[in-house]
Amino acid sequence: MKSKRFEPLRDLAMDAATTARRSLLDAEHRVAELERQMAQLRAYRDEYVRKAAQPGGAMDVVSLRNYHHFLDRLSEALRLHAQNLGVARADCEARRTQWSAKRVEAESLNRAVERYRHEERRIADRIEQRDGDESALRIALSRPEG
Repeated sequence: MKSKRFEPLRDLAMDAATTARRSLLDAEHRVAELERQMAQLRAYRDEYVRKAAQPGGAMDVVSLRNYHHFLDRLSEALRLHAQNLGVARADCEARRTQWSAKRVEAESLNRAVERYRHEERRIADRIEQRDGDESALRIALSRPEG
């Protein structure tokens, strides 16, 4: 029976697709978390700049230097975070592609198993019908004609 030979392959493919889906979900959560952190960093930087720009907030030279130094560090943190986010998005897309391929493979094997099962049932039904016809014929031939 072909269907029985293909079932383990189908099961392995389905497990691989499930594992790939979990991996994709993990990557999507990672991207969402990095996007949330990025938004927080931007909001913090914008708030810092806004507060420093308020009227009456005169700064001495040391404070101004510290302000610019801190702002540079924030900008660098944002740049690095954006880079990490880009890598995470690319990883997420690669995992999406991998999951999609695994899912298609599993679905194809599942359809093949179902086709083989259908064909096996059709053959079994024909054999059963033939056996029934032969049995009925034997009974009819074994009766004395009257």
